Amino acid sequence: MFDSNGIVSTARRLKKIMEWPIHKFMPVAIKAWIMQPNNASISNKTWNDEYDSGAWDYLSSTKEVGRYSVIVGYCLHFKPAARILDVGCGTGILARWLSNAAISSYQGIDLSEAAIEKARQSNIQRAEFAVADVTTFQTSQLFDVIVFNEVLYYLRNPDDYLGRFARYLAPGGILVVSMWHHADGINTWKRLRAGFEELDRVRIVHVQSGLRWNVAVLIPR
Repeated sequence: MFDSNGIVSTARRLKKIMEWPIHKFMPVAIKAWIMQPNNASISNKTWNDEYDSGAWDYLSSTKEVGRYSVIVGYCLHFKPAARILDVGCGTGILARWLSNAAISSYQGIDLSEAAIEKARQSNIQRAEFAVADVTTFQTSQLFDVIVFNEVLYYLRNPDDYLGRFARYLAPGGILVVSMWHHADGINTWKRLRAGFEELDRVRIVHVQSGLRWNVAVLIPR
């Protein structure tokens, strides 16, 4: 027998569970993905509230060192003195990692005004930050490296947007993509194969937490 009350009750319990400080157990990206059915857009207020509350501060923790190290290593290995675009830059963590590296320039964009304000307060040399929506972003600049660091979860058609951003690559430019290793991420990697060639990919495991990420260097086919 169909029990609508039971379904409603289960849904409420699930929502209550998802309101726990779940970022201590899994990336906030996945919490947002679960809480937004059918990849519905997440509001600016939600992003700003999370950054203001410190929900994303864990990205500066030791747990994330391995992943950021690989992203930086790929940038410097494939494109020394690169012009870098960081899509969904948050508070500028990658910019801080690159602050002492021999890069040409760094441009970070993010939808959250709160995140960009925090990034600007860091006063990172050679780094510029702008509030921008990934889905409507346009520029006349070309970049040697475009980074999508834990961003593709939020895009309804990630392969389409990656293809659109590839137009902003300078000749020989690369895309560096990082995604948490879970079912949706695995499916996204499969979708990217049609339009992009992998030059290299590594899987990073944080032993204490068991979290895993894939980080890859891609070029358009």
